[in-house]
Amino acid sequence: MTMVETKAAPVTRDAVEELLFLEADLLDRRQWDEWLSLYTPDAVFWVPSWRNEDQTVENPELELNLIYINGRGGLEDRVFRFDSGDSYASLPLPATSHVVGSVRLLRQTDEQVEAGAKWIVATMSHRRGTQIRSGWYDYVLRRTEHGLRIARKKVTLLETAIDGTIDVYNL
Repeated sequence: MTMVETKAAPVTRDAVEELLFLEADLLDRRQWDEWLSLYTPDAVFWVPSWRNEDQTVENPELELNLIYINGRGGLEDRVFRFDSGDSYASLPLPATSHVVGSVRLLRQTDEQVEAGAKWIVATMSHRRGTQIRSGWYDYVLRRTEHGLRIARKKVTLLETAIDGTIDVYNL
């Protein structure tokens, strides 16, 4: 773990955990506006595909991704589609339960904090029953006047074959 000394007060792991736990809870409770407010306007939400059994793709702009959303406006569009019923694959919207743990602060500067975490999500759907997915999160969190906000979320999905729908709400 590499920590860079900053002039700003150091961000604690408790503060990072609180943000990540809040994000998970807002997703589970479908509080979309509050969830979106956790993201910076230029936020990136990225779920890379696997290149082979050991590596994910590295460049979301040039390689195939499971999900790549560049900017909070793209997240707002996704929320509109599944919340309005315009996303048939998400109808009816399944219930989810996110568990986030093993949170680690990796580095921080005066402007941002890099953190990682492990996750498990149970998705309960009338069409597919219960599905359990897991993986890890890599975050870039930016210090803002409103506190820490998510500037980048990379979701590594540990799944060899995707059976069913994946979207921002169930990862």
